[in-house]
Amino acid sequence: MHSISIMTKFIFLNGRIIPDTEGSVSTDDRGFLYGDGIYETLRSYDGKPFKLAEHLERMRHSAKQLRILFEYTNTEISEIIKTLIDKNNIQDAYIRITLSRGAGGGRLQMDDNIEPTTLIQVKPFSPYDSKLYDEGMTLVVSDYRRSTTCPISHYKTTNLLKSILLKEEAKTKSAHEAIILNTDSYVAECVVSNIFMVSGGSVITPSLDTNILPGITRITVLDICKNKSIPISENHFTTDRLIKANEVFITNSLMEIMPVSKIDNYKIGKVIPGMITQQVMSAYKRLI
Repeated sequence: MHSISIMTKFIFLNGRIIPDTEGSVSTDDRGFLYGDGIYETLRSYDGKPFKLAEHLERMRHSAKQLRILFEYTNTEISEIIKTLIDKNNIQDAYIRITLSRGAGGGRLQMDDNIEPTTLIQVKPFSPYDSKLYDEGMTLVVSDYRRSTTCPISHYKTTNLLKSILLKEEAKTKSAHEAIILNTDSYVAECVVSNIFMVSGGSVITPSLDTNILPGITRITVLDICKNKSIPISENHFTTDRLIKANEVFITNSLMEIMPVSKIDNYKIGKVIPGMITQQVMSAYKRLI
């Protein structure tokens, strides 16, 4: 019998923890065929998943709205992730939980009785370039406009082709991220992050009705500002107002709080990161 190499990577797939090389899903899986699934990404720090309960709450809400079965409890998911962290010997990890509707059913129909595909992966976290936190990211405004009535924009779905195209647009324009406007011409979010601006000492972020993902780090920043008595609001604003902001930063669970130094050809702020951005960054680090 051959022993498993110490380099083996372990995953959780449909009730079992197995080497990733042994993982397989049905050729009829709807996640593979149609992008019919949802997922969450988060980080662990020193072996402890950060904001896991909040990510699972969002996933459960999405699964319920999209009628995808998700029957694991928070405790079960937590134990699975802990086991994967230990077996893969990774303390600072990238964690992805993927839930596909599963195999079968009528092509584009929402069948309720399909056994879902559940995959959990724990991988070494690849940090963003540390210089970006001191010098800021460059953003561009995408040529694409998101419909205010798009039914999936506020879910974290596995249907990511649009995001891939928008990331490619940013790359061709020598930017790190692209800002998405909605069809009302208001700033919505970026491809993989929520966006905030600081104007006159107040922090402003697009409201949920601009048709955005309710980011976990976004909610955390809202709470940080309230706790530190920093004026904070969720509102509608245009790029004209955004480029005149004193500070801009973007957020997600992997990058945390990222300052922005330039939007299109417009320089943002006098100092990167700005004073309020620094306060939020420091407060976030203290939560970890």
